Amino acid sequence: MLQAFTRNKSRSYKRYLGVRDPFERRVNAEDEITSLIFGPLEFLSAHDNWALWRSLLQNPGASNPPLPSSFFSNFFPTSCAFAFWPRKDNIEPDLVIQFADDMGKTRSLLIELKWDAGVSGLDQLEKQWLSYQASEHDRSLHIFIAKRAREMMPDLAPWSCREADGSKAVRFRPMSWHEFKHEIAKIPSTASTSSVLRRWAVLVSGFLGQLEIRPFLGFQAAVRLANAIPHDEDRYVLFWRHNADHIQPNIKRG
Repeated sequence: MLQAFTRNKSRSYKRYLGVRDPFERRVNAEDEITSLIFGPLEFLSAHDNWALWRSLLQNPGASNPPLPSSFFSNFFPTSCAFAFWPRKDNIEPDLVIQFADDMGKTRSLLIELKWDAGVSGLDQLEKQWLSYQASEHDRSLHIFIAKRAREMMPDLAPWSCREADGSKAVRFRPMSWHEFKHEIAKIPSTASTSSVLRRWAVLVSGFLGQLEIRPFLGFQAAVRLANAIPHDEDRYVLFWRHNADHIQPNIKRG
C-alpha cells in the first residue's frame, strides 16, 4: 500500500486524517499505520534493521538524556525477530524486536506507538517495561513514538541506569512522528545504506508527508523565522517565498 499511496493510486490514507467512510463503523488507524510503516521491516535483514534503529536513536536531541552506550557498542546482530502486538498479562505493546548475534548475545527494542490517542493510563509505559523486559533491562530499550510524545512523558525512574563510569543514562527514548520523519529522511543520502532500506525510507517518508507529518526542523529554524519579522511598521515579510527573510516595502493604499 505504501507504493499505492505515494504514487497517488489510492486515497484511502485519508482515513487517517479523519476522512471516513460513513459505512465503516471503526477505523483502527493506529494499528494500520503501525503495520504499514514497520511491517515491511520484518522482511529486511538484521543488519539493515540494526542500522535503522541505530541511526534513529543515536542522535539524542537537545532534551533527551543519553541512552546507555553499551547498547549499540560491539554488537553485530545476525538475526532479528518481530512480534507485533504481543499480549502478556493484559498488557500489549505495539512491537517487540529481538536482535541476536552469533555468540548468543541479544538486544531488545520495546516499541509503543500512538497516533491521535493518548496513553492508556498514566502507567501504561511503565507496565510495559516492567512486564516485558523485567529480566532483560540491561539489554533493552523502550521507544515511544507519538505526535506529542514529550507531553505524555512518564517518570523516568524505572528506565534509569548507570554507565560504567557512573554517569546517568536512561533506557527510554521518546520521539515525535516529526522527529522520526526527520531522521529517516537522512537515510537515503547515507552512503552505507542498502538499497532496500533506502527504498523503505523513501516510501515511509512520502507516506508520512501525506499524513501531514513534516520533518522537525528544530528551534533554530523557528528563531530565524521569528527574527525575520521587522520592527518597522512600514515593512513586511513575504513568508511564503523561497527566501523567508526577503523584506519589501509595504504597499500604501488610499
